[in-house]
Amino acid sequence: WNAGGWDAGQLREELDQESWYMVAADSRTVFEELKKNDASEGILDAGLESWSLLMRMIGRQSAIDDTEESFNDLMLKEWTKERLLFPTEDEGDEKIGEFLSKASGSSSFGSNIGVGSVLRSTASAQYNPFLLSDQEYHKCILLVVQDDDEMSVGVILNLPTATPIQFDFVDERTGDGASFQVPERYGGRFSDASDEEVFLWFHCNESLKDKGIGEPLGMDLSSVWNVSPDDAANAIATGQARADDFLVVSGLSVWEKAPGGIAGGIRGEVNNNLFEVVPTEDIGSVFDVLLQQEPMSSETLEENIAFIDLAWSEAQSADRDTPDSCPTSVYKSNVTISHLADTALKRWVSAFLLEN
Repeated sequence: WNAGGWDAGQLREELDQESWYMVAADSRTVFEELKKNDASEGILDAGLESWSLLMRMIGRQSAIDDTEESFNDLMLKEWTKERLLFPTEDEGDEKIGEFLSKASGSSSFGSNIGVGSVLRSTASAQYNPFLLSDQEYHKCILLVVQDDDEMSVGVILNLPTATPIQFDFVDERTGDGASFQVPERYGGRFSDASDEEVFLWFHCNESLKDKGIGEPLGMDLSSVWNVSPDDAANAIATGQARADDFLVVSGLSVWEKAPGGIAGGIRGEVNNNLFEVVPTEDIGSVFDVLLQQEPMSSETLEENIAFIDLAWSEAQSADRDTPDSCPTSVYKSNVTISHLADTALKRWVSAFLLEN
């Protein structure tokens, strides 16, 4: 049933494309099937069993077999559970209690978070906050670059795009022309207020810090440093640095704050257990992993995803390095929530970061 309606000829076109199938069934058959979706068990089926019954009636068993345990069906089940299944009062109280306990028990709850803080998104074997939306934050490494009374601004560090940034320069050591490339990274869906594309350069290299290349992003000298594009290019041209010492990011992630700047922002996300602080001593190893990523392509996709997993694991604080409880699977499926979230991230990367 589609309450949205179609333009003239649109439904016929979609039937020809097999986006829909036409079924002749008496109203009682359809009504009895729809009644099964009223109970909790029926709701969790997301209407798929009713769909399968009608497809069998028109001889489309192969279509059922092709979509069984498919990504789309699994996501539909999770969407249904999240948006259509309302908990009882007791279940609601239990969920709230679990949420508050988990949030207040987070190692990062109440942490002093500001410019220069490096965060990683959270996930558990039972629930993933970025499964149904904002999949780019699943297993992300985030760097806070601005934090004031109005908003927090960060950049995602672990998502290289298909676009390399190329610089041509004269090698001052040899006098020869040279060039270098670094992956342009997706930092978030927002852009700078200016019309020009702005690239932010970062490093966490102790040798470059000793040489004074760039400046600390925050108050902690041992954390991430930012550097202007000209200074980075000059350091590379003079042999003081290599192109693969730097992460280059375009785009911003923004979290607004409540009036007065007391609530919300990235600190609110951390207190709600959506992100956690990466220990300063682990930031260098996280950068080392991310610097191995290459511009995104069909050939580098799997390896880049593997580096996302590795960097996210390297960023885990020691007090969270404990075995997780038994993983939760999607309703009537052997696929775990964590595996489905990984697949959703890969789908997001393929849709938005790969060249068409």
